[in-house]
Amino acid sequence: MGFFDKLKQQATEVASTVAEKTQETAKYGQLKVQLRTLEGEEKDALAEFGRQAYGLHEQGALAERSGELAGAAAKIADLRTQIADKQAEIASVKGPEGEAASGDETVDGSAEEVAEPAAEPPASETPPPVT
Repeated sequence: MGFFDKLKQQATEVASTVAEKTQETAKYGQLKVQLRTLEGEEKDALAEFGRQAYGLHEQGALAERSGELAGAAAKIADLRTQIADKQAEIASVKGPEGEAASGDETVDGSAEEVAEPAAEPPASETPPPVT
Protein backbone atom coordinates (compact mmCIF):
# COMPACT_ATOMS: atom_id res chain seq x y z
CA MET A 1 0.00 0.00 0.00
CA GLY A 2 1.44 3.35 -0.98
CA PHE A 3 1.87 6.44 1.10
CA PHE A 4 -1.15 8.17 -0.44
CA ASP A 5 -3.33 5.09 0.08
CA LYS A 6 -2.41 5.04 3.77
CA LEU A 7 -3.00 8.77 4.01
CA LYS A 8 -6.40 8.40 2.35
CA GLN A 9 -7.34 5.54 4.70
CA GLN A 10 -6.30 7.54 7.77
CA ALA A 11 -8.22 10.59 6.56
CA THR A 12 -11.32 8.45 6.04
CA GLU A 13 -10.99 6.97 9.53
CA VAL A 14 -10.53 10.41 11.08
CA ALA A 15 -13.56 11.78 9.21
CA SER A 16 -15.64 8.83 10.37
CA THR A 17 -14.53 9.31 13.97
CA VAL A 18 -15.22 13.04 13.83
CA ALA A 19 -18.71 12.43 12.42
CA GLU A 20 -19.43 9.91 15.18
CA LYS A 21 -18.19 12.27 17.91
CA THR A 22 -20.24 15.10 16.43
CA GLN A 23 -23.39 12.98 16.60
CA GLU A 24 -22.61 11.99 20.20
CA THR A 25 -22.03 15.62 21.14
CA ALA A 26 -25.28 16.71 19.53
CA LYS A 27 -27.22 13.95 21.30
CA TYR A 28 -25.60 14.86 24.62
CA GLY A 29 -26.53 18.53 24.11
CA GLN A 30 -30.13 17.66 23.25
CA LEU A 31 -30.44 15.46 26.32
CA LYS A 32 -29.04 18.20 28.57
CA VAL A 33 -31.59 20.69 27.18
CA GLN A 34 -34.39 18.19 27.76
CA LEU A 35 -33.15 17.62 31.32
CA ARG A 36 -33.10 21.38 32.03
CA THR A 37 -36.65 21.65 30.68
CA LEU A 38 -37.84 18.85 32.96
CA GLU A 39 -36.08 20.40 35.94
CA GLY A 40 -37.80 23.73 35.17
CA GLU A 41 -41.17 21.98 34.97
CA GLU A 42 -40.46 20.29 38.31
CA LYS A 43 -39.63 23.65 39.89
CA ASP A 44 -42.89 25.12 38.56
CA ALA A 45 -44.88 22.09 39.78
CA LEU A 46 -43.34 22.37 43.24
CA ALA A 47 -44.18 26.07 43.37
CA GLU A 48 -47.78 25.37 42.35
CA PHE A 49 -48.01 22.59 44.93
CA GLY A 50 -46.72 24.98 47.57
CA ARG A 51 -49.25 27.67 46.57
CA GLN A 52 -52.09 25.16 46.77
CA ALA A 53 -50.91 23.78 50.11
CA TYR A 54 -50.47 27.25 51.55
CA GLY A 55 -53.94 28.26 50.35
CA LEU A 56 -55.41 25.25 52.12
CA HIS A 57 -53.33 26.05 55.20
CA GLU A 58 -54.66 29.63 55.28
CA GLN A 59 -58.19 28.27 55.12
CA GLY A 60 -57.40 25.89 57.97
CA ALA A 61 -58.33 23.01 55.71
CA LEU A 62 -54.96 21.48 54.90
CA ALA A 63 -55.55 18.26 56.85
CA GLU A 64 -59.14 17.76 55.64
CA ARG A 65 -58.59 18.67 51.99
CA SER A 66 -55.09 17.31 51.41
CA GLY A 67 -56.58 15.06 48.70
CA GLU A 68 -56.83 18.16 46.50
CA LEU A 69 -53.04 18.15 46.37
CA ALA A 70 -52.87 14.58 45.03
CA GLY A 71 -52.87 15.65 41.37
CA ALA A 72 -50.04 18.14 41.89
CA ALA A 73 -48.09 15.59 43.94
CA ALA A 74 -48.51 12.97 41.19
CA LYS A 75 -47.22 15.47 38.62
CA ILE A 76 -44.12 16.11 40.75
CA ALA A 77 -43.50 12.37 41.14
CA ASP A 78 -43.86 11.87 37.38
CA LEU A 79 -41.44 14.69 36.62
CA ARG A 80 -38.91 13.30 39.07
CA THR A 81 -39.14 9.91 37.35
CA GLN A 82 -38.61 11.57 33.97
CA ILE A 83 -35.63 13.49 35.33
CA ALA A 84 -34.05 10.30 36.69
CA ASP A 85 -34.62 8.56 33.35
CA LYS A 86 -33.07 11.49 31.45
CA GLN A 87 -30.06 11.51 33.79
CA ALA A 88 -29.57 7.79 33.17
CA GLU A 89 -29.81 8.37 29.41
CA ILE A 90 -27.21 11.15 29.64
CA ALA A 91 -24.93 8.86 31.65
CA SER A 92 -25.19 6.21 28.92
CA VAL A 93 -24.16 8.77 26.28
CA LYS A 94 -21.14 9.89 28.31
CA GLY A 95 -19.19 6.72 27.61
CA PRO A 96 -17.26 4.20 29.66
CA GLU A 97 -14.85 6.69 31.25
CA GLY A 98 -17.73 8.89 32.41
CA GLU A 99 -16.56 11.73 30.22
CA ALA A 100 -19.16 13.57 28.23
CA ALA A 101 -18.90 13.82 24.50
CA SER A 102 -18.24 17.52 24.87
CA GLY A 103 -16.48 18.23 21.64
CA ASP A 104 -13.18 19.07 23.29
CA GLU A 105 -11.76 15.65 22.65
CA THR A 106 -9.15 15.12 19.98
CA VAL A 107 -8.72 12.40 17.43
CA ASP A 108 -5.34 10.75 17.67
CA GLY A 109 -3.54 9.99 14.46
CA SER A 110 -0.18 8.60 13.58
CA ALA A 111 1.27 11.82 12.25
CA GLU A 112 4.72 12.86 13.32
CA GLU A 113 5.47 16.32 14.57
CA VAL A 114 8.55 17.90 13.08
CA ALA A 115 10.23 20.51 15.24
CA GLU A 116 11.62 23.50 13.45
CA PRO A 117 14.55 25.39 14.92
CA ALA A 118 13.57 28.78 16.30
CA ALA A 119 14.71 31.61 14.10
CA GLU A 120 16.58 34.34 15.87
CA PRO A 121 15.84 37.90 14.84
CA PRO A 122 18.67 39.87 13.26
CA ALA A 123 20.56 42.06 15.72
CA SER A 124 19.20 45.20 14.03
CA GLU A 125 15.58 44.16 14.78
CA THR A 126 15.94 43.49 18.48
CA PRO A 127 13.93 45.98 20.54
CA PRO A 128 15.74 48.45 22.75
CA PRO A 129 15.68 47.75 26.51
CA VAL A 130 12.77 49.24 28.42
CA THR A 131 13.77 51.87 30.94
